Amino acid sequence: MRKHLSFAVLLAAFALVVAACGDDDATTTTTTTAAATTTTAAVTTTAAESTTTAAPVAAIKTCLVTDLAGVDDRSFNASAWEGVQAAMAAGVATEDSFYLESDDSTDWQPNIDQMIAQGCEHIVTVGFALGEVTAINADAHPEIIWTMIDNVLTDASFAPLALPNVRELVYQTDQAAFAAGYLAAGVTQTGVLCTYGGANFPTVSIFMDGFTRGALYYNEIKDTEVTVLGWDPVAKNGIFTGSFTDMGLARSTAEGLFQEDCDVIIPVGGAINLPAGDAILDLDIEVALVGVDADAYFAMPAQYQGLWLTTVEKAIAPFITQAITDQANGVWTPGAFLGDLTNGGVGLSEFHDWDDRVSDELAAEVAQLLEDIAAGTVGGPFYTVGY
Repeated sequence: MRKHLSFAVLLAAFALVVAACGDDDATTTTTTTAAATTTTAAVTTTAAESTTTAAPVAAIKTCLVTDLAGVDDRSFNASAWEGVQAAMAAGVATEDSFYLESDDSTDWQPNIDQMIAQGCEHIVTVGFALGEVTAINADAHPEIIWTMIDNVLTDASFAPLALPNVRELVYQTDQAAFAAGYLAAGVTQTGVLCTYGGANFPTVSIFMDGFTRGALYYNEIKDTEVTVLGWDPVAKNGIFTGSFTDMGLARSTAEGLFQEDCDVIIPVGGAINLPAGDAILDLDIEVALVGVDADAYFAMPAQYQGLWLTTVEKAIAPFITQAITDQANGVWTPGAFLGDLTNGGVGLSEFHDWDDRVSDELAAEVAQLLEDIAAGTVGGPFYTVGY
């Protein structure tokens, strides 16, 4: 059985940095660099180097406002809050740091107002949909540092809006999704893969596009005819439920795709992947799930563990922890902060229970493909993220 390492390496690397920063007794300037490179049968991950130049001046009161999926979405809201909690544990975020959930888009401004009133020094906003409210409030409150996840701010003409107090965390997830699509094409028994998303936002469709193009690349290399339902990489459109919370609609969407012989599916949009898992279990069919954002094998409930082929991961938690740490150390910088295969910002998780169903040959091909994508020799053009 092959042994795999995943984003735990990246998390550990950042943990070393944050732990070093959390030493309140430090009296001299220190430099701590944490870097880790792992090559496994499944993935090649290079963790981003992180450098601190001084002990933190003071812990930062950090507050997080979720999108509509909530902090328990087992996806990027949950990962974002984990990043704040890690900063709290390390002493670079205050113990009274907190989050507020949003049940509707009308909650975003009142939540931010409450955070400002309570003296939050660093506000994390989660998701593409909060771009406008983040831009308005960051401009109005230059004394507060802001971290925007999965989006770059734009002005009224959609030109990049570079504010001096905002860091935008963006991820080239289609790089890793491309490798996941190749992997799925090598695993499928029916020759049919599929996907659906909550809405056609760039942060959703980027997974669907990379996955589909990776499967098509497998066809090109192997002279096969694997098909992907749910996304057209030319039209840039596909199957969307129109909701990140309607689980009944997500299940009926998944079941419709299963009726067309799909046996590997990547649902994109927080917990709307779980109804696909319910359908697989209830119908007792042999279908694999591909997760997004955080390793679904651990992030999702235990009853689904045997379904996850892999997860297209992005390093949300450690990058948020790093942003808070940078502010505490007085070395924070604004702008788009891109996570990709070269710095460990994206990657594939372990194969977990599917390990023995992925041949050594296919696993080696996926590992090499990830290296080639990182080197820029395969897979492009990818989505434009950042600025």
